[in-house]
Parts: sequence; C-alpha cells; structure tokens
Amino acid sequence: MADNSGWGLGAAGDAGARTSGAQQEYWFSLRLRVDAPAQLWQAAALRCLSQSDLSQDEVEDLIGPIEDPSIADCLMMLALPERIPGCTRLDTTLQPVAAGEPAPMQECRDAVE
Repeated sequence: MADNSGWGLGAAGDAGARTSGAQQEYWFSLRLRVDAPAQLWQAAALRCLSQSDLSQDEVEDLIGPIEDPSIADCLMMLALPERIPGCTRLDTTLQPVAAGEPAPMQECRDAVE
C-alpha cells in the first residue's frame, strides 16, 4: 500500500492534521471556445435542475432559453463548483475574448511567473 501520509490522506483521525497557518491566494484561468451552445445549455440546465428545486421556467430565467442561451451564465453554472473544500472563493470573472485578442488574465499570469 502506498504511503499517502505526506498528502494528508492518512487515517480518518489525521484529517486536517497537515494544515498551514498561512493563507495563499491563486488565480485560476481557463480559456474555452463554445462550439455547441445548445449542448452547453442542456448541461447547465441539467445541473440547475439536479442541484436545486428550480422549475424549468426559473432555469430559463437563470441561463436563458435553449434557443438563445446566456453563454456566460451557462459557463458559470458548469465551470464553478459550489465549494472547493478548504477554500474561500474571492472573485469570479468571465469575459468574452475577441478573435485574435490575448486572454484578459495574461498579465496576471505573467506577474506570478
């Protein structure tokens, strides 16, 4: 059996034993091209319906109708988990990128490197 003790995956009593007092912040960037808006909408609608008590009309209010989906809202619904254990979401940004334009977060990534 592999020794996972360095990962904090030991016995149940060890959970959280390897925590650091220092908080760290990170930028996480993901660039996508939407090839099938209707497929994106269907996945977002299924996520909405499975994780809440929303009606189909309320889902359409949230992410738009399948014929004219709100791409940004659909992406946010699918790309962001409800919560990442051990983390606090500080900011969320979603911006469309014009063809040939550099990614908006490029300067932040370069500053970290």
